[in-house]
Amino acid sequence: MADTHRRATNAFRAHWRAHGTAQPQKLVLTRAQADDLLLCRLYGCVPMNGVKPEQGKFNGSPIEVSDATAGVLVAHDGTEMPLADFDQLANA
Repeated sequence: MADTHRRATNAFRAHWRAHGTAQPQKLVLTRAQADDLLLCRLYGCVPMNGVKPEQGKFNGSPIEVSDATAGVLVAHDGTEMPLADFDQLANA
């Protein structure tokens, strides 16, 4: 469950590091990955009344569900960045 969150977070960080404030187009995840990401965000949230992570989005970018993916971040320019490549964030 935490693998998807870690990889997605690292992919976003790498994208922002490489492209400034450009927002990635979207995350494309399997249904299982999308569910795991939401659960991780729900259980990892600081408890605040009425505050929940936005379903269907991650860091402001939409989440698309597809069974034909291994999990990718689609960069601002359309380049697909496989989440499996972001198990660890590279040093700055």
